[in-house]
Amino acid sequence: LGMVLILGGLGWLLFELLIRGTIAGIDLNLARSDSVQRIAEQRFIVKRVEVVGVNDQVVLIGTTDDEVVLRGERRGFGWAANAAADAATKIELQIEQRGDTLYINVKHPQWAPWSFGRNPYAYLELALPSDVTFEVSLVSGDATLRQVAARGTITTINGEVRAEGTTGQLTLNTTSGDVTLSDHRSEINFLTVSGDLSASGLLGAVIAQTTSGDVKLSGVRGPVQVTTVSGDVDIASDEAVRLAIDTTGGDITFSGRLAAGEQHVSTISGDVQLTLLPPFDVQLNFRTIGGKIDAPAGLAAQVSNARSLQTMLGDGRSLLNVEATSGNITLRLAEQ
Repeated sequence: LGMVLILGGLGWLLFELLIRGTIAGIDLNLARSDSVQRIAEQRFIVKRVEVVGVNDQVVLIGTTDDEVVLRGERRGFGWAANAAADAATKIELQIEQRGDTLYINVKHPQWAPWSFGRNPYAYLELALPSDVTFEVSLVSGDATLRQVAARGTITTINGEVRAEGTTGQLTLNTTSGDVTLSDHRSEINFLTVSGDLSASGLLGAVIAQTTSGDVKLSGVRGPVQVTTVSGDVDIASDEAVRLAIDTTGGDITFSGRLAAGEQHVSTISGDVQLTLLPPFDVQLNFRTIGGKIDAPAGLAAQVSNARSLQTMLGDGRSLLNVEATSGNITLRLAEQ
């Protein structure tokens, strides 16, 4: 029994050293060396770029040139310099142009002990003209977009997606990875399980589906369709927008104007808080079963049994249906 315990302890120690580089949570910083091997610059004239990687970092940068420019590095880690260099060398970059499509596939070897918990990865930087579409597929790697005018798709399991100054339509798919877009000026399609979406700028049409991920949108100009189970939804805009929001337990917050036509907000156990900006030109149809309705003093008298509200503001060119099962509904009218 003693020998078994000793062998088990040694096995645990080896596992902690090789996989985590820690003992009992204490970082031993075993991967003391790193190696950076530059990838020779390459140029292509294509209409589409497809990138496949694992934990690799992909950076897309908009360009006014006609060529797609690829730059990058292999980055390895190890106990010593030669081990780090060996780890970097084993990253295989498969680059092939077939017709008008550029294919980039980053191949990684099976886990090797010389990495000591810090897995080697490729850093790829691609300059993209506005008329080149793209598709990036990663596992745990991050994707970054800077001033990209092209439209494309990013897919990652638990990596993060960050974009700034983008003007092309984006389709973003993650499992648990978060997406942050700043100064985005186009449409967004977002699908995730537990990842959060935060987007600001001059947003076009937005379609977002999450299970537990939150959705926060600022500067919406187009219609918004959000479906979530337990994620919260927060939308702000000074332009008239069309809403179609459905949640199970998530809270819904909206501040802005409503476009003409019928729209709806629905939740089961979440709360709904609406702040409408003038001019007010909407028919309101609110109903809750187990919650309460909180309306401005001028409308409070029209609330029936604190459970329903039907009224019209202005000419009523918009129709807003709000339903909650056990959640509360709060309405505020911003000052003229």
